[in-house]
Amino acid sequence: MQNENKLDMLFQKLVDNTISKKELDCLTELINSSDLDIIKNEVWAKHWENVKNGNLPHKKRKNEDSKILLQKILFKIEDLENKKKVRNVAPYNNIKYWSAIAATLLLLAGIYFFNQKNTELPSTPVVIQHNPNSDAITLQLDNGTIETISENGKRKITTTNGNLIASQQGNSLQYTGTETQNKLVYNTLYVPYGRQFDLVLSDGTKVKLNSGSSIRYPVNFLAGEERKVFLNGEAFFDVAKDKTHPFIVNADQMNIRVLGTQFNLSYYPEDEDISTVLVEGAVLLYKEGADIRTNSASQLVPGQSAEWNKISNTMTIKEVDTDLYTAWVDGYLVFKAAPFYSIRTKLERHFNITIEDKSGRLENQIYTATFRNETIMEILEAFKEDTPFEFIKEGSKIIILNSNTN
Repeated sequence: MQNENKLDMLFQKLVDNTISKKELDCLTELINSSDLDIIKNEVWAKHWENVKNGNLPHKKRKNEDSKILLQKILFKIEDLENKKKVRNVAPYNNIKYWSAIAATLLLLAGIYFFNQKNTELPSTPVVIQHNPNSDAITLQLDNGTIETISENGKRKITTTNGNLIASQQGNSLQYTGTETQNKLVYNTLYVPYGRQFDLVLSDGTKVKLNSGSSIRYPVNFLAGEERKVFLNGEAFFDVAKDKTHPFIVNADQMNIRVLGTQFNLSYYPEDEDISTVLVEGAVLLYKEGADIRTNSASQLVPGQSAEWNKISNTMTIKEVDTDLYTAWVDGYLVFKAAPFYSIRTKLERHFNITIEDKSGRLENQIYTATFRNETIMEILEAFKEDTPFEFIKEGSKIIILNSNTN
């Protein structure tokens, strides 16, 4: 009974996403030593009902990511069993049961297992969750190891056999595409707020990542299969042409499919819209799981943007000035008839700061401006010329004061 109560408590913490690393290790130990029938029929049953109904206090990850995390838990259990020199083969029904709740355990466990440098773990793709408090560019390898990347550094990334798969030169990481593989092996690159970084994939596709973005991608694309990567944040893609291997970028609910083209994609989880702007070539946009041979896909031509609203589940396609959306690639901040609340979000990401408007006067003010090398203080001074206000800076936070400045 004591174990059941402890299991119940730890599963609840798992669901609430408040479980610590030590508690997560304890949970796997208890799962390993307990009767799985009791776990699934009694302890877990009540939590599982909430999971099935979507009553979870966090944003869902994709099902694919969930399956990966569950595998990690199961592999850890197996590792514990090996250390005990006990080899018990789980009945098929139990394995099937645990696979069925993958969307929960994998999702809820977070990235604890990936932070453990266990080289015996299988190569699986992982999404690094956005951490606005981190100022380091990081690379997560297929074995879960997380490495910090210096923007001025040089390094070579190799396989366990010593074969070169990528090399870094300053602010760019380039994959060689020379390592022969028969399965997909993923790396994940995370660029924090206040930084940008260049990535060249194994097929020659160039990706520029904007502040607060992460991309999961194969170390090598496989012959005969589509080239698919996963983006959180914003990136500009210059896709290498390959008619036999379509290039697909997944952004939450949307897939963007191309053969060879240039486009900008913005998907920050906190934003309502997933924005695609086509500069050159052609792209197809469709929801994850849709059949693109039907009329469920939308095609863009150069000079068009597509805004997919995640709340209303609708898409708007229109003609745009692509320079407004891609200026950041060349280091510019361009705002055209933009409300301050939109500008504020971009400034926060670009400078890794927070801006609090206590005056309540600026949020809906409209501005048109272009900046490149100005500091955040210089930018705010420029805005003051149009709408007078006072502000103070406290560390990485800027407070626009509630004053009656004329």
